[in-house]
Amino acid sequence: MRQNSFSIEYGTFLGKVFYVFAIFVLLLLVLTCIMMSDISRMSAYTYNSIEKIPHNRTGLLLGTSKFVSRNKINQYYLNRINAAVELYLSGKIDYIVVSGDNALKSYNEPRTMRKDLIKMGVPQDRIYLDYAGFRTLDSVVRIKHIFKQDSVTIISQDFHNERAIYIARHNGINAIAFNAHVPRQDFFVSNVREFFARLKCLLDVYLFDSKPKFLGDSIEIGGENISPKHAQLHENTSAALQKTPEIRVDLRRDPFVRDRDADIFVPAGIHLK
Repeated sequence: MRQNSFSIEYGTFLGKVFYVFAIFVLLLLVLTCIMMSDISRMSAYTYNSIEKIPHNRTGLLLGTSKFVSRNKINQYYLNRINAAVELYLSGKIDYIVVSGDNALKSYNEPRTMRKDLIKMGVPQDRIYLDYAGFRTLDSVVRIKHIFKQDSVTIISQDFHNERAIYIARHNGINAIAFNAHVPRQDFFVSNVREFFARLKCLLDVYLFDSKPKFLGDSIEIGGENISPKHAQLHENTSAALQKTPEIRVDLRRDPFVRDRDADIFVPAGIHLK
C-alpha cells in the first residue's frame, strides 16, 4: 500500500513537472513568434523602387558567393550587384562598402564584388572593402564602429534586409534597405534557411550579446581609400564595443516608414556577364 502511494505521488509530481515544462515551452514559442514578427516588421524600412528610396551617403552591400557551382553564377550575388550599381548610378548612394568573407586566401568575397562593380561603372574610389564581414552581424556592426556610418542603405534580398535592419537598429544605426530581386526557384529553400537565421539573430541580440569577430582602426568614408585589411588584425573583446542605444521602431512616427512598394524590383538594362 505504501509503495502504491509513493507511485501515485511520484506520478503526480512528474505530471506537474511536465505541465510546467509544457507551459514554459509554449510561452517560449509565443515569445519567439512575437520577436520573429518584429524582424518581419522591418520590411517597413525596405524599398523596391529606385525612385522612392531616400538618398544615403553610404550603401552596405552584403556579400555572398559569386558561384553556386563550377561556372554557374549565384543569382543572389548577381542581383545584389545589379541593385548596388543601380543605386549608385541613380544617385541614391555616393559610396559602397562591400562586406564579405575573406577567411581563406582562396576565397575573397569583397574583392570579387569590387571587380564586378567596377566593370559595371562604379568608380574604384567609391568602393570600400570590408574583409571581416563573416556574417550579417559583423557587417552591420562594423559599418558603424569601423566605417563610422550612423545612417546606411543596406543592399541584399528582402528577407535578408529585414534581419540586417533589425540588427542595425538594435545597434543604433538608422538603416534602410533596397531589395534585390529574389530568384523564385529558390524561394522555399531561402525561407527555410532564413527562419533559422532569424532564430540565431535573436539569440545573438538578446542572449549572447554577440560582437563582431574583428574590430580595428576606423576607416573614413570619402577619405583616403586604403585597404582595410588591418581592420581585422585585432580580435574583438567584449569590452571593445560600448553598448549603443537601440533605435526604437515606431511605425507610426518614424519619418522613413511608408507603405511597402507593391512592385518587385527586377534590374532592367544592367546585366553582368
